[in-house]
Amino acid sequence: NGVLMSREIKILCVGDVVGSVGCEFLRKKLAEFKRENNIDVCIVNGENSAVGNGMLPNSCEHIFSSGADMITGGNHSLKRRELFEYLDRNESVLRPANYGDGVWGKGYGIIDKGSYKIGVISLLGRVWLEGHLDPFQVADDIIKELKKETEIIIVDFHAEATAEKKAFGYCFDGVVSAVFGTHTHIQTADAQILSGGTGYITDVGMTGP
Repeated sequence: NGVLMSREIKILCVGDVVGSVGCEFLRKKLAEFKRENNIDVCIVNGENSAVGNGMLPNSCEHIFSSGADMITGGNHSLKRRELFEYLDRNESVLRPANYGDGVWGKGYGIIDKGSYKIGVISLLGRVWLEGHLDPFQVADDIIKELKKETEIIIVDFHAEATAEKKAFGYCFDGVVSAVFGTHTHIQTADAQILSGGTGYITDVGMTGP
């Protein structure tokens, strides 16, 4: 599309960073991996990064200083009260967008690299997880907003059920650039380019013990 430069943009999506061991492993490996693979942008799911799960300001800062551009969330995003004000201050840390209005933080944001911008959406599934707004409808509304600034949109769909994740991928095939699943901590072997051109994987797995 017209927003892209002539070269490709390499975006790395990292699955759930879990606890201090996951944070330290990310610190040890991420910078080298980015250099070796010419990674331009890195999105990391950090919703389990604090000890005892959830996120804390210091675990988010650890992830950023290790090389992340944006942190996405999940069902534990709002577990730690110490994070609430930090979420309101830092637009590069997302909690699921379908928690609705009146909740701390934002569910989507933009990584601005100057010559290009990348929209990122954090969403939470509803199958076997706590109740919240319809992720399909919420995504549709957010995408319309993000498309005003960029055609490159990446979605972290944090969900339990494979069927729900796949349904989301097919629903937004050709609309967003990629959908990567998180939450189960088990990487799936179904990475693919859907017929409309959207990259999809049911779960990218975890970073941890």
